Amino acid sequence: MTCLSCRVHFCVFLLVISSCIVQGKKRMLLHSDSDLLQAYHTLNAKVQSMESAFAQFQNTKALQGINTYIRWGRTSCPGNGTSTLYSGYAAGSYYSQSGGAANYLCLPPDPQWGVYEVSVSSGGQVYGAEYELGDSHANGGSSYFGNNLRDEDAPCAVCSCPRSSVLMIPGRLNCYPGWTKEYSGYLMSGHHAHASATEFVCVDAHPETLVGGHPDQEGRLFYLVEGICGSLKCPPYINGRELTCVVCTK
Repeated sequence: MTCLSCRVHFCVFLLVISSCIVQGKKRMLLHSDSDLLQAYHTLNAKVQSMESAFAQFQNTKALQGINTYIRWGRTSCPGNGTSTLYSGYAAGSYYSQSGGAANYLCLPPDPQWGVYEVSVSSGGQVYGAEYELGDSHANGGSSYFGNNLRDEDAPCAVCSCPRSSVLMIPGRLNCYPGWTKEYSGYLMSGHHAHASATEFVCVDAHPETLVGGHPDQEGRLFYLVEGICGSLKCPPYINGRELTCVVCTK
């Protein structure tokens, strides 16, 4: 029932009270004008409360449809109705350490601190991330990404999307029908021979670099990912060929 309907029904109710003084053998006592006015204000307050609750409900439903994803290698989000929550620094555990966490992080540019002890070495450690392409690919992977990324520090952007579902599809450059393409690029991860496990992420095909990030300081590393035939069916996959990726929303 809409709020307008509430008011209409209330007006009809008042007319019924005013016109029906006697029903059968039961006598209805008419209220004074002040009583009716007070009743109106009371109901009107309830209607306004219902309107406020409904608006809050609508806002909650709208927020439930918002999702986020990380655009690796870029400092801004691609459009398609998305907005950039923040642009930060790709990071994670050190590539040669067997402990720590496996996932990549997108650290914000404006950290806030709680309690800290600089002299105490904590259990976990986070390092900045670099594109590691010079050792395996000529000219720092420029044939893939359009420029030399060797040892460059990698940025990232956290994107807010009005579509509720986000899916990264490895091995594709385009989304399947019914999905919206956010961006595409190449599937990347840590090196298979390194001690630290990583996740697979989709790095944008036109990546950016952080200012002053050229020195080789290691840390968390991004390598291109190749398909290896065996349990992986070839065809359709081809042994040793670098895999693409696309991020899709719906």
